[in-house]
Amino acid sequence: MPSFPHRVAPAVRTVLLGAAFAAVLPASSLAAPRQAPAPAPAPAPAPAPAPAPAPTDPRKAVIAAGVKFGDIDLSGKTKNQAKSILRGALQAQRPSSESVVVKIAGRPHRLKMSTITYRFDLEKIAKNAASAPPNTTLRPVATWSTPKLDGWFRSISSMTKSTRNATIRIGITKQRVTGSRNGWRVDRKTLEKAVLPVLKDTSKERDLRVGVVRTKPAVTAASLARQYSTIVTVDRQTFRLRLFKSLKLSKSYKIAVGAAGHGTPAGMYSVTSKQVNPAWHVPNSDWAGDLAGQVIPGGAPNNPLKARWLGLRDGIGIHGTSETWSLGSRASHGCIRMHPSDVIDLFGRVPMGTTVKVR
Repeated sequence: MPSFPHRVAPAVRTVLLGAAFAAVLPASSLAAPRQAPAPAPAPAPAPAPAPAPAPTDPRKAVIAAGVKFGDIDLSGKTKNQAKSILRGALQAQRPSSESVVVKIAGRPHRLKMSTITYRFDLEKIAKNAASAPPNTTLRPVATWSTPKLDGWFRSISSMTKSTRNATIRIGITKQRVTGSRNGWRVDRKTLEKAVLPVLKDTSKERDLRVGVVRTKPAVTAASLARQYSTIVTVDRQTFRLRLFKSLKLSKSYKIAVGAAGHGTPAGMYSVTSKQVNPAWHVPNSDWAGDLAGQVIPGGAPNNPLKARWLGLRDGIGIHGTSETWSLGSRASHGCIRMHPSDVIDLFGRVPMGTTVKVR
C-alpha cells in the first residue's frame, strides 16, 4: 500500500484505493459475475394407469329378468344354479318321447328315443339362458348317445335288395330268358340328413320317407339278346336245324346227321371257321378207303363238302351235300348235312363265334 505524506480527503482516498486495487488485480476478477441459466422445469409425472377392472366371474353373472324355460323361471340365477334347477325339474323327462319313423322302400323303421338315450342338453340350455335378453322363453335343446345313434344308422344303411342278373337257358326249339331285377341300397348320408334335424328340433314332423339308391344288374335280357344275337340248334331226333335271331326263331332247315357208329356228337359248340367251296381233308379212317389222308379240292366232284362249310370241332361241321336224298336221316360220318341252297342261305346269317347246340 503506498504512503501518502499529506492528508487526503476521504472521497479522494477511496478513488485512489480503487485505482490501486485495479492495478494489482486482473480485469477479469473485477467483472460482474454472470447469472447462471435457469434450470429446465422437470416433466410432470405421468398419471398412474387406472386399475384394470376385475374380470367378471361367469359363475356369478345372473340371468336376465323374465328368462324362462317352459314354466321354469331362471331370472336372477347364475348359470350353474340354472343348470341345477333344470336338472331337478327335467331329470325324468325327454325333449320328446315320440319315435322317429323312417319309411324306406315301403317299410317303416322305428328309432325309439330310449334306444339313443334322448335327453335335454342342460349345459346348453343353461348357457343360452345366461346370454339371453330379458323376457326370453328358451327353446329346448336335445342331446343323445352318439355311439347308439351311430349303431342305428349303421344297421339301417346296411339294408339292401340285391340285383338279379338275367339268365338264358338255350333250348332246341325255344330260348328261355329269366329277366333281370333292379336292386337298391340305403345311402347313410341321406339317412342322416333326414333324421338329425328331427332330433335337434322337436317341433319337426317325425314320420319320414327316405329314398333308396337304385342298383342295376350286370346282365339284362337286352344284353343277353345282344350277346346271343344268333343261335343255331341241331335236333338230331327230328333232323331240324333252327336259326334264332335276338333269341327268337328266325328259320328252320331240314338236315341229315351222323349215321350209326358215326353219330354227330351232342354238346355246346361255336362256329370256329367258315369257308366257301371248302377243300375236304379226308380223315385217316377205314371208311375213307383209298382217299384216306388226302386233300380233295373244293368244288371237285368227289368232294362231299358242297358250297359252304361252318366248322364246329375236330372235323365236324355244317356243310352242303349233293346227296340231298339223305336229308331227314342218319347218313353222314358225323357232320351235319344241308341242301346246298340252304347252307348258302345259312352261311350269310351266321357270324363267327355263333353258339351252336346239338341235342
